[in-house]
Amino acid sequence: MITIKSRSWKVIKIIESDINKTLLKQLQDAWIEMAYACHTGICWACMCQIESGSENVNKSFKWEPWFPLWDDEVMTCIWGIKNRDIDVVLKTIY
Repeated sequence: MITIKSRSWKVIKIIESDINKTLLKQLQDAWIEMAYACHTGICWACMCQIESGSENVNKSFKWEPWFPLWDDEVMTCIWGIKNRDIDVVLKTIY
């Protein structure tokens, strides 16, 4: 499951996770509004903070090694989920 929260920590929606899609695609498929622009991880508009489940975020899904992100940050447009049986909680930043 993926739980997405607003900047004020209010739960927006909880959705089933899919290991074959980026996080952004999964959120868009669930009609969750998310800022994005480039779909390549360059603009940082879709970045979220990981509240829990960071060990389940697949940072090698479409990973570029130069991203200077903290362990609790995720680029939803290029990263996915490793295991659909482990929950991930994300908080929108923008």
